[in-house]
Amino acid sequence: MKNEEKKVIYWAIISLVFFLLVNWLMTLGFMRLDRPVRLSEAVRVTILASVFYLATILLAYLKVRLSYYLMAVVVAIYTVGFVGMLTTMFTGSDANIIVKLIMAMLSAFGVIINFYWFILAFKLRGIFQREILAKQLNKNKQLKK
Repeated sequence: MKNEEKKVIYWAIISLVFFLLVNWLMTLGFMRLDRPVRLSEAVRVTILASVFYLATILLAYLKVRLSYYLMAVVVAIYTVGFVGMLTTMFTGSDANIIVKLIMAMLSAFGVIINFYWFILAFKLRGIFQREILAKQLNKNKQLKK
């Protein structure tokens, strides 16, 4: 596995862990949400996010090229999740401003992590495309001989 692939997977795991951290913080009472997050909802979100991320990571380890596109969809979905958490804190919470700002910073940091993941994935895509092009050029050279 290439170093670039390892970086993409590593940052996907960081994205998952950070999302789960912020998600579980949303269940705490001092968030004072208008509609509190129940423990069963948090567990369901944890299981679903873990399955989505880990399935795409497993596909990446199995060298399924489509896996990185699927992982991009998963990361995009959970980027929207971070934005949703941010919105919820400012529109659906009676918590004090310090708690709201901390959660806003955590959510914004989660979005930054995910955008960084997209930068790494885009670079990896370029590497894959150059490899495919090099193989095609080699194949064409072999056919001409």
